[in-house]
Amino acid sequence: MNNKRIDTVITSEEIISILRRYNIGKKPLARLLGWGETTILRYIEGDIPTTEYSKKLISILEDPEYYYETLEHNQDLITGVAYRKSREAVLEIILSSKINKVSYYIMHISKLSKWDISAKYLQCILYYSQVFSLVLFNNELFPDDCMVNDEYIPYENQYKRMERNSSYIINCNNISLSPTEKALIKEVYEAFSWYGPRAFHQMALYDKSSIKISRDQRNRRIFAKDSLKAYYDEVLKIYNIANINEIKRYPGLRLREICERNE
Repeated sequence: MNNKRIDTVITSEEIISILRRYNIGKKPLARLLGWGETTILRYIEGDIPTTEYSKKLISILEDPEYYYETLEHNQDLITGVAYRKSREAVLEIILSSKINKVSYYIMHISKLSKWDISAKYLQCILYYSQVFSLVLFNNELFPDDCMVNDEYIPYENQYKRMERNSSYIINCNNISLSPTEKALIKEVYEAFSWYGPRAFHQMALYDKSSIKISRDQRNRRIFAKDSLKAYYDEVLKIYNIANINEIKRYPGLRLREICERNE
């Protein structure tokens, strides 16, 4: 049994890990990938996968959302029981992350409104959902730190994930957010969806110099949650925004202030 990966060749132990992680059998996985039924078994027993097959298996191992897309796209190639068991397993992995839950809920709202939200604009909704949760509820919506960078992409890992996997929307019934959280996210989405990425860039640029920058454990620049809360708490007081029903007023007020300052 091959247990040590050589370059881009997946190991037998890693293949076994795929089967366990996604609760799928050897034959169903092979069928799902459009391969011969004994392919996975042969690799586990010592055959060396081709570079193409190995790369695909490594992608599946390292990226649950890639596997989810593969499962959804090729579900007719396996039994209904195998599909449901594996789907439950992969969704549990994906939705164990709170920011993933929030992201997929935003994408769900976007789909209902018949608007294909971009990875960049999702960042805007994530950012302001976090901000309004911190200020109005004194509670973080998700634990991820807000990165400070020249591209104004506050949640870089999430941005990269959506860039890779943006085709499938997870059924809203699988997303366990509280009614209050869902209401907040929906209000932020509806308030900001009237404005384009350029408006978000203007607001981010305007605010950036006034928010305290910290460093995380990896020495990356971040806006700590307490800094975000302190800054936007003052802003919302000025705009007299005290509950989620008033969030819709924020973008217009902010952009008007920016325009007046730039005149």
